[in-house]
Amino acid sequence: MSANTNQVDLLNKLITTLYDGENGYKEAAEDVDNTTLATRFRSLAQQRYDFGHEIKPYITQLGGTVDKGGSAAASLHRVWIDLKTAVAGNDEAAVLNECIRGEESAVETYQEVLADDDFPSVARTTVTNQLNKISASLSEIRSLASTYAK
Repeated sequence: MSANTNQVDLLNKLITTLYDGENGYKEAAEDVDNTTLATRFRSLAQQRYDFGHEIKPYITQLGGTVDKGGSAAASLHRVWIDLKTAVAGNDEAAVLNECIRGEESAVETYQEVLADDDFPSVARTTVTNQLNKISASLSEIRSLASTYAK
């Protein structure tokens, strides 16, 4: 495997993570009754969309093709959110806890990608900035979850 192939794979892994986050937050916005939370979730969905568009040029610069679609695990995660909220009656705390799981997974993926020595240095700053923003969102959601905990 060439270095470029590995780098493209790593960047596409981030694209998949961002696509999953975008869809997860859109789903979360639909699963809560609180308009403030729904607005924040829509904002985070847009952020993940924007992050993906920041990364896509690096993939094409390396001669790669941008992957389309999210991961199977994320699809299952969104289904789990649907099931849990259906049972819990759109319980904001339950949705927030699922968002925490999603954010923790995103942080792990970003850290894994950045730890790889083959990761393109030209993209490292962009990806590091995105990781910092996702980490801040994770802290915010944890705080919100404690507010909604019963």
